[in-house]
Amino acid sequence: MSEPETDPRRYAQAAAVTAARFEVPAVAGDWDTGMLRVVADPARLAELLPLRRGPVQGAAVQGPAAQGPAVRGDGDGDADRSAPGAADLYLGREDLWWPAVEDSASSQAAATADVSATQGPKATPRPKPVSGARSSTAMAAVTVLSRFGSMAAQLLQAAALGSGMLATTFTVGNTLPNMIYFLIIGGALNAVFMPQLVAAMHRDPDGGAAYVDRLLTLVICALSAVTVVATVAAPWIVAVPARHLDPVQRALAVSFARYCMPQIFFYGVFAVVGQVLGARGRFGAAAWAPVANNVVVVAVFAGFIAVGGGLGQGSDHEPVLSAAQTMAIGVGTTVGVVVQALVVVWFLIGSGVRFRPRFDWRGAGLGQAGSLAKWTLAYMLVGQAVNILVMSLAAGVDQAHPDAGVGYAAYSKAQQIWILPQSVITVSLLTMLLPRMSRAAADDDPAGVRDDLSLGLRVSGAAIVPCAFAFLALGPQFAAVLFGYGHTTVPQTHGIGYMLAASGLGLIPFSAQYVILRGFYAFGDTRTPFTIGLITGAVNAAIAITASATLGGTRWPVVVMAGGTGLSSAVGLAWSIRRLRPRLAGSSAARPGHGVWRVYRRLLLAAAVAAAVGYAAAQDVGALVGGERLGSMLAAAAGGSALVVVYVLAAKALRVTEVDHLTRRVRSRVMGLIPRTG
Repeated sequence: MSEPETDPRRYAQAAAVTAARFEVPAVAGDWDTGMLRVVADPARLAELLPLRRGPVQGAAVQGPAAQGPAVRGDGDGDADRSAPGAADLYLGREDLWWPAVEDSASSQAAATADVSATQGPKATPRPKPVSGARSSTAMAAVTVLSRFGSMAAQLLQAAALGSGMLATTFTVGNTLPNMIYFLIIGGALNAVFMPQLVAAMHRDPDGGAAYVDRLLTLVICALSAVTVVATVAAPWIVAVPARHLDPVQRALAVSFARYCMPQIFFYGVFAVVGQVLGARGRFGAAAWAPVANNVVVVAVFAGFIAVGGGLGQGSDHEPVLSAAQTMAIGVGTTVGVVVQALVVVWFLIGSGVRFRPRFDWRGAGLGQAGSLAKWTLAYMLVGQAVNILVMSLAAGVDQAHPDAGVGYAAYSKAQQIWILPQSVITVSLLTMLLPRMSRAAADDDPAGVRDDLSLGLRVSGAAIVPCAFAFLALGPQFAAVLFGYGHTTVPQTHGIGYMLAASGLGLIPFSAQYVILRGFYAFGDTRTPFTIGLITGAVNAAIAITASATLGGTRWPVVVMAGGTGLSSAVGLAWSIRRLRPRLAGSSAARPGHGVWRVYRRLLLAAAVAAAVGYAAAQDVGALVGGERLGSMLAAAAGGSALVVVYVLAAKALRVTEVDHLTRRVRSRVMGLIPRTG
């Protein structure tokens, strides 16, 4: 097998940048699980992906599309949908996230034989493709469970602390350890050491055991030092994003930060141990560990509410926490990360790995890959700098309006909802497509890369576009339903909803840019994404500073900052397309992206009509029912249902094949859950 096929660097770099964009640990148990599976065993590509129609892999034979007549479009999949069999050839059911388990044995054999042919005679096909599909489906299910578990923790946190100044102090203190982890060691761990670990396992006579010992020793030492320094320096670290807070609130943020700083160490342990397990073919522990973390955090906030964890009032009649309450929340949140790390450590011991500390790092290859990830690390640095700027400015709005819920805590909650479709749909899909795009790039097949980018854009867009319009039309109703409990008042949920609505349409360019950046990673290019990151970061920072300067003293600066995320993504998307287009333009790709844009025009039209109907339905139901919480719940249900129905019907009328196949797949899954009688 050639070096480009086994080189895991581009997968690790993409995972690290994903983490920087979403402010979550880039570890094997979450979004980059699929990347890690392929890094450990590239032969699993035959199980994970459908066939691609291109010069390298030849004509597709899997699924019903093989039986229809050949229908040619413009090279981007925009074929004549009116022709018989065009729908199946254009985007068959196997072209979605992974092959269906119910595929026939002959189809599985054809897929395995086709991929084996591209790898050469030395490639050994996996004997049980069906198990791979089931495993991939299980991983996706765990990822969704983890995302919704995190959302449940956010909802309980809002009920316990509200969405005003008090919640902002906790959010600042709990977010900083995550950011420090990425800036200091997180990016290097994913983009530098992970590729070297996989190479050592294939190269060294001991299967990489000595390298694992050195890596674990180095990471543990580095994490310990960083954690101790960050804990001691918490007042100075917190002072950067919390400089607009008054001394009392800043002291509370420092207390939360000190309780949460140990998370740096346990995030790192979880990441490196999870990657060692993944490289050995054990993915379940790292996938389920974040779920255990969510369970602990949910229990902490649920217990806080159940035991009557009421908020006191300070001299200025603002809600405050006692020292015991602060410690319970801060320590409890950290315990969740500790449990997450202990889960993977327990499985590491069970896998037969016997860790022995080794300090002979020099000449062991641990530092030779540092230059490989310099642009990825620089990208992350830019992203985190912008995040700190937004955090600081939004916290200042909280200080001016402590009870309004229009500052950083509200912004963070709106982002949690906003990013959910992206993390579940686009990231899962591109995790599967990136290895195949990398193979096509290594085989000098730009048309193959272009086809997979087109597939990723069209399939993800079929779900992302209506979600974006739903946030725009129903943001306040969604926020009231999700967060309007406990100490979060209905007016505070409106602040979250306005931010969600402002950022709603920005999800479309944000998701599309994520897909396009994977094209650069497929070609092994990390410098161009850094340049793009500078552009998007500069635009985002300019919008945040301008909003704070011009709207200071009002309730709207952070709403504008939320919308700025989408605007900066649109600018970055335009620049990304401009830079990537020449690499994809070949004899069969004279107009790359033209067919994708035609599909998106139809998606945008269908979603716009659906959003208008959904908004009208929500307003009518809300006015008819009245009541704050009940009215919002019924309005969200009516508006959301109307939006989905109208979107599907409009897309069908516009002959958007991606939506048709997506709805058929969802319907088949739902019907499969219904027990059969007779």
